[in-house]
Amino acid sequence: MALKKLDDLDLSVDLHGCEGLDVNYVSNIRSQYLFAQHRTMITQMQFADAKAAALIALIGLITLRGPIKISDTANLGLSGYVFLFAAGLAVVFTLLSVFPRYPSKAKREDLILSDRWSWPALASKSLKPEDFADYIRTAEISQLLYSLSISNCYVADILLSKYRMLRYGFIFGLIAMLIVGIKIVGFF
Repeated sequence: MALKKLDDLDLSVDLHGCEGLDVNYVSNIRSQYLFAQHRTMITQMQFADAKAAALIALIGLITLRGPIKISDTANLGLSGYVFLFAAGLAVVFTLLSVFPRYPSKAKREDLILSDRWSWPALASKSLKPEDFADYIRTAEISQLLYSLSISNCYVADILLSKYRMLRYGFIFGLIAMLIVGIKIVGFF
């Protein structure tokens, strides 16, 4: 199902809801809900980036200063090569998790039709600053809420992708740490 264009939203829908609350109160609650949701997702992105930085630092320290050193390739043995492979994959996936993401160019051009909140939509070549300013001056509450909702869905998709890559990084990081632990204990 294609997203509705902001200009095609049915603005005759009553915004007050079925609970008998004032429309201003309901609109405020809805917008605050969406803003809080957006802030939470942005915080989660920052938290994921902090985890990624910590994992890269840990893998780097262990690789440079730990019991299995990257500089000692002549004496690595099987466990050392498996460690380096796992550590390398951990770093690759962790870097992929912090790699900047945004919708494709084709999506960004269409995004402006339904989203006027996110920066990828605002950076669309088809949106002129004066058009955006005019839109904001005359936008209806339904259009603003819809726009923010669509933007939150895109942010959630980016967040899920980020955490997926981070999960792979941590799995390979754990494998590398397990090998280091086994090496320290002296099993091989």
